[in-house]
Amino acid sequence: MVSRRKSDLLSNLPDCLLVTIISLLPFKQSVQTSILARRWKNLCLETTNLVFKESEFVNLSTDTETIKSKRSLFVSTMCQWISSFTGEVIESLEFSLSEPVSFEKAIVSLTEFAASKQIKSITIDFSSPASRKIDVIEHLVTLMHYQNTEFDITRIFFNLIHVRNLTICSFLIQMIQECEDPMEMHDAMEARHLVMRTNLHANEFVGITIFLNSCPELESLTFHMDTTERIVRISMPLDPKVFWLTNDTYECLERTLKLVKIKNFRGGSNELHVLKYLIRRGLVMEQLDLYEAKGLNDDQRRLVLTAAEEVQKNVGRGSKHLRITLHKA
Repeated sequence: MVSRRKSDLLSNLPDCLLVTIISLLPFKQSVQTSILARRWKNLCLETTNLVFKESEFVNLSTDTETIKSKRSLFVSTMCQWISSFTGEVIESLEFSLSEPVSFEKAIVSLTEFAASKQIKSITIDFSSPASRKIDVIEHLVTLMHYQNTEFDITRIFFNLIHVRNLTICSFLIQMIQECEDPMEMHDAMEARHLVMRTNLHANEFVGITIFLNSCPELESLTFHMDTTERIVRISMPLDPKVFWLTNDTYECLERTLKLVKIKNFRGGSNELHVLKYLIRRGLVMEQLDLYEAKGLNDDQRRLVLTAAEEVQKNVGRGSKHLRITLHKA
């Protein structure tokens, strides 16, 4: 229970400070502040940093029906919130939903809202938590749905053309390839900083190149390795080495991309193929930072060191100013 003195102290604060405090709360709690008093009723609708997380509403360890019900509640609450929003500008938006199936319209509405509020930093995460075990039948059904879905990914990214800081998940990297003509899907994006949460599976390679092509002003690129991410596409086998050796270059690699990071670096073959490509093609790259994954055993650490030495010494560099650094965990 909040004491009368503390309550009075809060009441004496100007609205702008109360909005700042509310912005620091999780989404569910920020909405609950609207019932504290008449003055608080609409303050949560003025926050400028939004975080919509499914985990605040859904416990994925419960039964399937409960999960579906809570997930629907989460999405409907979010939609009601954005439809009631009274502010002019949003600084940042983070949205996470482990299963976007059947919520396509709400997701597109969210990105349209983002575009209308001139959002410059956005994170869209459809990752499935590692703690949730998916059985074989469910996985096959999910794959079939994604292969035949009418979920128009291009509508999402059309709404994000003006976003400067963009974080995307493996789901979007894979599904962008399903567009009719993904390399010409929209006007150039204005992203300067792009983070890809990925496991650098071969199914993601074409999607990665689509984003390189779509972001001609890109200045920094981060691969945040997530080995638990699901594969949602069924595609023909692809030779990673051949793909990255024969892949074209892109405007950002020739003019603007100066910083590349790999977080949770393990020195795997796919990581190396991508890195070698970027080192060869990055004509203005200045820094390549490799951040060793935590919890590795001795053999795994040796693999990391060997891989780092490989890219440092045995790959021709497109930029004479490039520095390559391995950061220990």
